[in-house]
Amino acid sequence: MTKGSLRFFFDYGARGCLWAGDEATRSKLGVGPLDATVYDLQGHIAVPPRISLFRKVHSLISRLEQEYASYLNPFYPPGPSLWTQAKCERFNDNVDQLLVSLRGELGAEFVMADEQKRHTEVPTLGEFLAANPNQKPMR
Repeated sequence: MTKGSLRFFFDYGARGCLWAGDEATRSKLGVGPLDATVYDLQGHIAVPPRISLFRKVHSLISRLEQEYASYLNPFYPPGPSLWTQAKCERFNDNVDQLLVSLRGELGAEFVMADEQKRHTEVPTLGEFLAANPNQKPMR
């Protein structure tokens, strides 16, 4: 049996991190984040996740998705991220841990390509903070 193909990465506001990696997987499971639940305006499930995951893994995805959204500077989006190197390293380590868990859980059914960017502190963060003392780094 041929394995499906998944792409692993976070995208702002997507609420999931697993995407179809080839046409056969896309035809079978559809587009968008395959691990996301879509809710209607009344809070009812409109589209259930197309890939089921253990609750622990799903919780880690939700936490990292929220954390990933904070990489953008919330006060000045065109400005540099406020993440320090320590914050970047913690996020990257958690992403690596999640990827190991996902491959362990889904590896029998899917090949998974890691397309998640690993972050480093923006070189101009110090200058930006000096010029904008009202903004604080995210540690």
